[in-house]
Amino acid sequence: MKKIKVYLINGFLGSGKTTTLLNCMEYFKGKNKKYAIILNELGETNIEKHLFKEESLYELLNGCVCCSIKEDLRSTLDELTVTLHKENIEIVLLEGTGVANPSEIMEAFKEQQYKDTFEIVESICLIDSLHFTEYTSIFSSSKEVRQLQKEQIENGTVLVLNKIDQLSSKLAVEKVEKRIRKINPDAPLLHSNYGHGVTAYLEKQEGTKIKDQSISRHHHHHHIKAMKIVQTTPMTKSELRDFLKNNQDKLLRAKGTIKNSDDHSWYHFQYASGLLEWQKVKEYLPNRKGEIILIGEKLPEKVIL
Repeated sequence: MKKIKVYLINGFLGSGKTTTLLNCMEYFKGKNKKYAIILNELGETNIEKHLFKEESLYELLNGCVCCSIKEDLRSTLDELTVTLHKENIEIVLLEGTGVANPSEIMEAFKEQQYKDTFEIVESICLIDSLHFTEYTSIFSSSKEVRQLQKEQIENGTVLVLNKIDQLSSKLAVEKVEKRIRKINPDAPLLHSNYGHGVTAYLEKQEGTKIKDQSISRHHHHHHIKAMKIVQTTPMTKSELRDFLKNNQDKLLRAKGTIKNSDDHSWYHFQYASGLLEWQKVKEYLPNRKGEIILIGEKLPEKVIL
């Protein structure tokens, strides 16, 4: 029986995993390949669910797929095993939380009940060019964040140096590359913006021998938490930006859906690397309340908007 190809998409918070996942979806659609998506979220809500309408989507919420909800991953794989032949699924795209170590995800797929059905083709590790040095410095990051970056890069079969346009010079790029190579000297290293170039790499790898992924020791990362804030009153983009910047020392990532008091329209937003991006919601959202998801190491019990 032909095995289902699995592509893991990992990387630290805000590194560009979801954008890369969307690029991979378009790539496999263009090749008429049927795929299923497994999305893992730290929080109780998948704010980005609107991006995956009419897709074969499996959600793993409220935890890291390699830690507290590993049993949920097994349940999802059991469900997939039953349905994949009925739906002619050939590929699984799995996006980790941003605090996931790929090694334990790999271990799950290598368990006896799954190893004859699924085969990991690539472990794609996204790296935030602008903040990688900060995240791996003993002067500006915690031991846990540094360890997590190391684990993710060690277990990447292809490394994607994303947001490369945000680095100031060729020398800055070389400095980041040098630090990456100390962690993983062998995996291909791609330069990218918005995850571009990953699918071209996959095209070149089509038909080559599956890589034998090594598995590194796993450390748990329960210190990184997700918090949901319900938005009860509309706010402007400027007010949202000020709120996020005021809490920037606590935040690693933020995202959500809010109502804009300027035009009374709904917007999806993403906040990472100090940059706020938002997009107007096209669909009608009756009786909707705004939601803001904050992810960080030092989040207080309560945050006031």
